[in-house]
Amino acid sequence: MHIATTHVNTDFDALASLVAAAYLYPGTVGVLPRQVQPDVKEFLAIHKDLFRITSRNDIDISDITRLIIVDTNRWNRLDLMSELQERADLEIILWDHHMKGGDIEPSWECQQEAGANITLMLREMRRREIAFAPMQATLFLMGLYDDTGNLTYPSSTSEDAHAAGYLLENGADLNVAGAYLSKSLDLGQTTALTLMLEGSKIFRIGGYNVGISFLPVERGLNMLSSVVTKYKELKGLDAAFGIFCTDRDRCLVIGRGGRGDIDVGAVVRKLGGGGHPAAGSAMVRTEHPTHVYRQVVDLLTRTEQPRVRVKDIMSEPKLSLSPTISVAEARRFMEDQGIQAAVVADNGKLVGLISVAELAKARTDPQLKAPIKSFMKSGFPILHPDQTARDAVHLMSDSESGLLPVVDQERVLGAVTRSDLMLYIYEL
Repeated sequence: MHIATTHVNTDFDALASLVAAAYLYPGTVGVLPRQVQPDVKEFLAIHKDLFRITSRNDIDISDITRLIIVDTNRWNRLDLMSELQERADLEIILWDHHMKGGDIEPSWECQQEAGANITLMLREMRRREIAFAPMQATLFLMGLYDDTGNLTYPSSTSEDAHAAGYLLENGADLNVAGAYLSKSLDLGQTTALTLMLEGSKIFRIGGYNVGISFLPVERGLNMLSSVVTKYKELKGLDAAFGIFCTDRDRCLVIGRGGRGDIDVGAVVRKLGGGGHPAAGSAMVRTEHPTHVYRQVVDLLTRTEQPRVRVKDIMSEPKLSLSPTISVAEARRFMEDQGIQAAVVADNGKLVGLISVAELAKARTDPQLKAPIKSFMKSGFPILHPDQTARDAVHLMSDSESGLLPVVDQERVLGAVTRSDLMLYIYEL
């Protein structure tokens, strides 16, 4: 078995490098540490199924013959991998842009200076002419920007800048990247925040408080998404929009939402941008910047935000299994259906949840013949059909299986998957 892994408290550069490892080494499974940064967790809540990664809890490392380590060179930064340290027969491949320290002795390594580790791996992917999808390009760009501060950190190199351009050429979406990346505020950002707090207007829309602020900013001021997030927090708002006039004919619109029904992603998409229900951004070209402000206000106030319910986006209950079928039968069913998890129901009543990870724990013949109720999960988040799609997005971040049963009076009506949420978020 070949796996790739990275450091605990995983950031976007580490996640991007983990995904890149599966491209460079076909057949490799990415093993994600149990502890990841909050923004990474939020991103994976929706997009995890696009990448060949699994949780550390779901992997048995005793069968590993090749270990690919990315974005770190120390054993103590890996998640429960110390028993591999003494394996003389283990092939270790290392990709790392940290030059100091380290106690990992690899069979092969690429350890060079770069602002982001993903830059090193992209060099090899480009050399091999490995193709990847726009969402992967977006993740790679997020990793690059996260570790280079949007190419503003002194550690950034010319190769990082070339890699960013290469990713943009391959479909990386700056709107989605900007929706997830956030940093602490510098002096220029603090000044912008002060002006937002002093000059914003609060609207009451659909029972929620929404703040909108319009102000000119110096060209080149970075990470304005952090300013909008902090403004929303300090004002105690349900949603906030910052309209930043960065040039005579250009405005950057950044939205941040909460758990209410204000879908900021839908608003910025009307402006030509992108994002998801809780975050989004758009670059708007206009000769009259104040028109953009009026347009945002109009989009928010013209009609009340639609309340998309779970019952509107859920899948049919065809993913339901009986608790008495065997593990082997469940495996065959899930392989045939091409699914990673399924609801376990007894005469329509929810009794558990089973995933490929749980089924993989059965290895002996008696275990394979045992009923799935012996392996299923009994504690997991569930949804009511009248809850909002935003509630589903929030709960999905706590679902390792990527499946949320929809239940009404203990009876299973359907399920919400990551695919359902992606179709909803990106309006596909």
